[in-house]
Amino acid sequence: MMTSIVAFLVAVGLLVFVHEMGHYLAARSVGVHVLRFSVGFGRPLLRHVDRRGCEWVVAMVPLGGYVRMYDRTEPESEALLADAAGLSASASFDQKSLGARSWVVVAGPLANFVFAALAYALVGLIGRAEPIPVMHLPTAQSAAAVAGLQAGDRILQANGAEVRSFSDLRWQLARASIGEGRPVLDLMVQTGQAPARRVVLDLGSVAQSVQTDSPDLLLAAAGVVPESLAVRLTAVQAGSAADRAGLTPGMLVLGVDGVDVRHPSDLQTMVQASDGRALALEIAQSDPTDPLLPIAGSQRTVQLTADRGEAGRLRLGVGIAPVQTTTLVREGPFEALVRGTVRSFQVAELSLQALGRMVTGDLSWKQISGPVGIAGVAGQSAELGLVAFIGFLALVSISIGVLNLLPIPMLDGGHLLYYLFEFVRGQPLPLEAQQAGQKLGLLLIVLLTGLALVNDVSRVFGF
Repeated sequence: MMTSIVAFLVAVGLLVFVHEMGHYLAARSVGVHVLRFSVGFGRPLLRHVDRRGCEWVVAMVPLGGYVRMYDRTEPESEALLADAAGLSASASFDQKSLGARSWVVVAGPLANFVFAALAYALVGLIGRAEPIPVMHLPTAQSAAAVAGLQAGDRILQANGAEVRSFSDLRWQLARASIGEGRPVLDLMVQTGQAPARRVVLDLGSVAQSVQTDSPDLLLAAAGVVPESLAVRLTAVQAGSAADRAGLTPGMLVLGVDGVDVRHPSDLQTMVQASDGRALALEIAQSDPTDPLLPIAGSQRTVQLTADRGEAGRLRLGVGIAPVQTTTLVREGPFEALVRGTVRSFQVAELSLQALGRMVTGDLSWKQISGPVGIAGVAGQSAELGLVAFIGFLALVSISIGVLNLLPIPMLDGGHLLYYLFEFVRGQPLPLEAQQAGQKLGLLLIVLLTGLALVNDVSRVFGF
């Protein structure tokens, strides 16, 4: 819980700072005087006034921020000026050209996109260990088995893009499923040294049966999972059958009753089929230097009987995870920057496509997350390590950029919409029209925020 809160505050504070810094630097570049730079809203917690008269603030409510510029049409601007001596009309935002004002407004979202591209590039430079794109044995009658995928198949391409790891496969499915509404994977696969072959995997029926667009859930339900060599115990519940038998986290389960166990689903199936009889588990300690290998001489057989839990299901009382072969996906500086930039554009495009499908009713509004949902994902990514957290920051930064460009008054896109009308009409919109737009925009933002909070509560309580 604390990890999620800290990770959320760090993420929001950093990304709000990036967004507002874009506005600040653009304002400075066209000669607009900045009165206040605030991360957060409400009562200031930290405050500093620089030599240019700009007040830098960290406020109590961290959900957002703002840059307040000198604007002679706003009475608050004059009130905030500690010393207006020597401040000319040319330093006022309202006196700048339409192009200059548009640049200041668009610079905030642009800063978010630049940050995301650099963050993705940094992930590529650092590198990340990911499961190799080799198939585990698909379950009988699964979509993967019906399509002709086999154990050991290496996935070379998905929808025309190179697949270096299972993460690339999930990304291509996300683009097809969430963005386009067509959960189809056109794969090039290879078995051993045989020639590559084409396999088209249509997951439309799978998506309907599991009622989700989540790439991870869709792939698992379709039987498309990375090759697993054994099962690792990640946790052992006190007093459980596993605990009584002396099993501990980190152990490998290699077999049950003389049958090899390679995937968590194998172990789960064998436990449920035992019907209360004793099981002979072949276990070993994993080698700390290579988790894929058992420590020599540590292999032994343990007898235990599963307990019967809720709804009559048999359980050992362990947490389990697959032991997978991974590959280090890393790029050079130039390739990382190019891939980071391309990925940023792709994620932004996917976000817009998803929003469009929500508007038309093709995608559920339950996909929208609020602070609670974002905090949960922030905590999970932080626990997975620095690379995962940087990737999370990139994703949220793009979301902030896209959201702020929506043509909703109160947001940057709303201001750009006003400027479009000004460009067409040759003069600004009447003040009354702008104020009416601001009220409508505020109502829309409140409704979206309320929807996000309802979705968060639904996820927490399983509604």
